[in-house]
Amino acid sequence: MNSLERVLAALQNQPTDRPAFFINASLYGARLTGAHLDDHYTQAEVYAEGQMAIRETFSPDLLISPFFVPAIGEAFGSPWRARPSQAPNTVQFVARNAEDMLKLPLPDVDSHPRLLYLRETIRILTRKYAGEVPIFGVLVSPSDIPPLVIGLEAWIDALLFQPEVAQALLDRLTPFFLDLGKAMLSDGATGLALTSNLANTFIVTEAIANSLTLPALQRALAEIPGPVIFHHGGCPLVDQLARFKGLPNVVAYFIDVGEDLGLARRNLGPGPIVMGNLSGPGLLHLRPEEVTALCEQAFDQRGEDRQFILATCSADIQIDTPAESIAAITEAVCRAGGAEA
Repeated sequence: MNSLERVLAALQNQPTDRPAFFINASLYGARLTGAHLDDHYTQAEVYAEGQMAIRETFSPDLLISPFFVPAIGEAFGSPWRARPSQAPNTVQFVARNAEDMLKLPLPDVDSHPRLLYLRETIRILTRKYAGEVPIFGVLVSPSDIPPLVIGLEAWIDALLFQPEVAQALLDRLTPFFLDLGKAMLSDGATGLALTSNLANTFIVTEAIANSLTLPALQRALAEIPGPVIFHHGGCPLVDQLARFKGLPNVVAYFIDVGEDLGLARRNLGPGPIVMGNLSGPGLLHLRPEEVTALCEQAFDQRGEDRQFILATCSADIQIDTPAESIAAITEAVCRAGGAEA
């Protein structure tokens, strides 16, 4: 089976030759190619070469566009900076509050250089791996855009004390979210992967989630013409799956480190894929045999569940992680399928 066939089989609850797996190695591609991070996060060809190197070295079953959410903030005017060995961060917010953000023009997904960079990585990878490897475009939900433009504190203030302004901003951002998501799909992405932290009651109150952010998410996803992976975004998710299950077009739920894969399945019920739950950043401090043990623990938790993709979660795999610790994941899934790595 190739990777696309493997992932589709998992989605359809069919047997596979081995478990499918994904590694969040958006940053690590630069380690394999030796690219400078400023080039890696601004030149689509350079980033795509990194993902190709990831595929050649570790054979993951899914590849992604840059895990680079500050790019969306930059499209609204918030600058970012790449540190010597870490993924970029937003370094300044272009607007002070939600009311100011309402006055900003929406970025054009067909002309803004940073959004074109994100899209071009998908085009390059799709040309290389069409019919062989699923390519997912990474973005954030409408409610997760304001923290990139005004900061999290100002956005929570609006959600708490100016709900009518917050609603107006969500309504304004949804067309941009849809334009970018649809553009990624038209560029060849198999689907989209996104966070919605501001719909999670780990971050906001249940009242805010139920009245503002979760309805906005549901409306936006209903208009996405393709499959979606719902990522935990660093928030606990398993205990909230009853709230999030059944979201339009969501085919997979990505749970966090330490959350139980078996419990996730019980909370979701049959149907969507469960993804997780290895720590990507944590691989830096683990020996290969320790990674193997964590993979085996994950396989034990998922039991006989075929609708499962072993995956690293949380942030990127760190750039100085030993390659043999990442390769231990490949070896573990191959052993689980009775094949050689």
